[in-house]
Amino acid sequence: MIPLTAYKFEKNIHLYRYNDLNIMLDVNSGAVHLLDDMTYLLVQKTIDFNGDIYKAKEYYMTHYSEEVLNEAILEIVAAYKDGAMFSEEENLEVDFGNMPLKAICLNIAHTCNMKCKYCFASEGSFGGDTSLMPIETGKKTLDFLIEKSNGVKNLEIDFFGGEPLLNFELVKELVFYGRQKEKEYNKKINFTLTTNVLLLDDEIMDFIVKNNISIILSLDGRPEINDYHRNLKNGEGTYNLIVPLIKKMINKKPQSYYVRGTFTRNNLDFVNDFKHLVNLDIDAISLEPAVGVDNPYSIKEEDMPRVLKEYDKLTDYLLECFEKKKDIHFFHYNLDLQKGPCIAKRTSGCGAGIEYIAVTPEGDVYPCHQFIGKKDFCMGNVTTKKLANQMVDKFKTNHLHKEICNSCWARYYCGGGCHANAYDYNNSISIPYKNGCAMHKKRIEGAIYLELKKKISQ
Repeated sequence: MIPLTAYKFEKNIHLYRYNDLNIMLDVNSGAVHLLDDMTYLLVQKTIDFNGDIYKAKEYYMTHYSEEVLNEAILEIVAAYKDGAMFSEEENLEVDFGNMPLKAICLNIAHTCNMKCKYCFASEGSFGGDTSLMPIETGKKTLDFLIEKSNGVKNLEIDFFGGEPLLNFELVKELVFYGRQKEKEYNKKINFTLTTNVLLLDDEIMDFIVKNNISIILSLDGRPEINDYHRNLKNGEGTYNLIVPLIKKMINKKPQSYYVRGTFTRNNLDFVNDFKHLVNLDIDAISLEPAVGVDNPYSIKEEDMPRVLKEYDKLTDYLLECFEKKKDIHFFHYNLDLQKGPCIAKRTSGCGAGIEYIAVTPEGDVYPCHQFIGKKDFCMGNVTTKKLANQMVDKFKTNHLHKEICNSCWARYYCGGGCHANAYDYNNSISIPYKNGCAMHKKRIEGAIYLELKKKISQ
């Protein structure tokens, strides 16, 4: 008999139906099981009977033969003995406070040449004065990253803003400086640039390709949707200006790219925007929900049923693309069920305030770019080379220590959610943003389903 009477099914097992598949996720091992209808019902009834699989068998004796039920039980027991079903939690003790720094969001321009309606960064100024990062601050930030990275070899720098291309000369200087430091300290710095695209020209594109810089390009989808949200300073739309440049950049084959869009209450049918991007021959896409308590464009509680159904439509569309031999990458569905991160990484989440920080043009350090402008979250300055211990302590607590996260089946896939969204909606980084949790769970379910369908077709 499997000893499951004290097993915590709700947090350790996720059993769900998705279209034509019955799926069981064993949370602790990460194993995913595709179940037939009878086994799905047997497992569900075992959970209902608090782990008594033989009582569940008796319940279905009038529906299925004893031979078939016994065969299913033997398979379940075998999976249990292999640690792939009803597995126990690991006793994980990780000192997140001592994790080395790995990545920096480098806000090199607190100014922008656009006026997007849903912008969380006050048109690039983050609620402060407009400014550009000087070269001295940029170099000190790279030095800070290398010094705090300890034995980590692969590091990340994301040129961010505002619009970072308004300070492109600094980008060139820091890439050159970073390549020098790589050789000096035996490091590898992976550079990324996030841009609204308007300032991309042949010189910049060639520099990006030549220097192996990954690029994130902003476009919201259909012309009418993009031009409603993403405007020039004079209010004019940007679609016709941006799309030719995006196509040109992609055709130059950068090291990697994503086209990133935002969906709001005005386009809850965001799958149509996703389809539009695919029809533009874009094959790496990220679509993010607009957020913010005071943002009239952000997704509200009453929008959630529609949003979750839209993610189902997106999953179906991605499967359709796969069946048509179109290899489309959706950022939030990048789950590797076979080679996912180790459990320590899966519990540390994005690493904000510990492994990852954001730095302003003045050198001030924040846990991430979404905290910039919230003075209570300033962690120090790169010129001092020290971070405030009390702020580090706030962010080093593993999200599994949060009661609501500790009991959630998605805890190893979400990293505890976005700290900044949690703070904005709940005035606490320890209380997750409810809508964000619901969307992420739906995306996980869809990603697992899609992965299984792909494997079945092989």
